[in-house]
Amino acid sequence: MPLPPDQFVALLTRAQPQIFGFIGRMVIDRTDADDVLQETNMALWRMADQFQEGTDFVAWACRVAYFRVLEQRSAAKRLRIRLGDGMLELLARVSLDESRLDSLVAAEQLEARRTALAACLDELPSRSRELLVDYYGKGRSLGDIGSALGRNANAVAQLFHRIRAILRACVKGKLGDAG
Repeated sequence: MPLPPDQFVALLTRAQPQIFGFIGRMVIDRTDADDVLQETNMALWRMADQFQEGTDFVAWACRVAYFRVLEQRSAAKRLRIRLGDGMLELLARVSLDESRLDSLVAAEQLEARRTALAACLDELPSRSRELLVDYYGKGRSLGDIGSALGRNANAVAQLFHRIRAILRACVKGKLGDAG
């Protein structure tokens, strides 16, 4: 038996920070994440009669959100960094576990970190961003990237280490003492 609409809306409203945090772990661009959240909310409302009272609402909602993220990825013409499907599935599983523990404060901290990371990615030189996309988005190996650059895999690994250190320092700087 479906929940009365007011109870469903109450569950959905309370779960918004957790659902957005879940989406934000997989969708880097805030505008895209907002769009996915809205699409997820509409889908959840259409599917309200399928929710089983007494089960984990957040887990159910995040599963619906996961499929909206997949749809967004397939429809996107251009993403800054596109994660491979295996990585996306792993992030979804980890995020779902973490979303059960998220509080509003944690969701706000996650949003601040995601926003800072997006800004820091924008500040990287275009070549560094391209390397990140090659490795994390396209799944190219360090050896393949090294061959294209005329370097060995160890040199490329050191390059990625430096890029990640730059991003870490940038995010920490943008977050101040809160990060």
